[in-house]
Amino acid sequence: MLKIQPKTFFVGKNLVFLPSCHSTNDIASEIIQNKEFIDGTVIITDHQTAGKGQRGNRWESQPTENLLMSIVLKTSFLPIDQQFDLSVTVAVSVLEALNTFQIPNLRIKWPNDLYLGEKKIGGILIENSILGTKINTSVVGIGINIHQQNFENPRASSLEKEINQLNFDRSKIAEKICERLESNLYLLQKNGRESIREKYHQNLFGKGQTRLFKTEDGILEGIILGITENGQLHLSTSGSEKYYNIKEIEYLFNE
Repeated sequence: MLKIQPKTFFVGKNLVFLPSCHSTNDIASEIIQNKEFIDGTVIITDHQTAGKGQRGNRWESQPTENLLMSIVLKTSFLPIDQQFDLSVTVAVSVLEALNTFQIPNLRIKWPNDLYLGEKKIGGILIENSILGTKINTSVVGIGINIHQQNFENPRASSLEKEINQLNFDRSKIAEKICERLESNLYLLQKNGRESIREKYHQNLFGKGQTRLFKTEDGILEGIILGITENGQLHLSTSGSEKYYNIKEIEYLFNE
C-alpha cells in the first residue's frame, strides 16, 4: 500500500489507495459526484485494468511498477477559454517534481506528455466539468513509468530503464507532484499564468528543432515555435507559420 505525506495545505491530504481499479480518473469522477468531496483528494492504485491515455488510447502499465494517480480539484476560478492553462500548470508541476530527483533531459511534449530524451515516460489526462462560463471541477490523471522494463509501445520507457537508477520511490514522487501542483495552482490563481507558461516553453520538447509531423494533408517538416494562448501547436513550415489543434497533427519518430 502506498502512503504519501506531502507538505501541502490540501493537495494529497486526503488519499484514496486502491490495490486495483479500472481507472483512477473514473474513480475520481465518481468521487466528484458527491458534492461534499474534499478538494485535492488523490487516488492512487497499483494496477489499472482500463487506464486511459490521450486521444482515447489505453495507458499501458504493469502492476506495482509505476505511479498511477488522479487528483480531484475545484477549478471554478478558471474560465472555459483558459482551460489550457490548467494543462500547462499540471505539466510544469510534474516536470518540476521529477527534476527534484536529478533526472536529466526531461521535456514536456505538447500538449502534456513527459519525455526523457526521445522516450515517453509519463502522461497527463485532464477531464473537466463545465458550469456556465467556468470550469467547475477537474480530474487530473497522471501516469509516470518508474520501474517497468518492457513496453508494447516502442516509444514508451521508464525512469529506471532510461537512466539505470534503482532507488526511485513512487510515494516520494507522488508527494513532490502534490507539492509542486499546489504551489503552481496558487500561482495560477494569483495572475502568474505568464510565468508558468514561460516554464512550459523553456521545457517544450522539440522547440526550435526541425521535426517530422503527420497531418491530414500528409507528412510535413516543421520547426516548433511554441504554443498559442489557447493551446495550439505553432509551427514554421515551408516558409509559413501554421497552427494545429491536438487532433490535427501527430509527431513522427525514427524508430
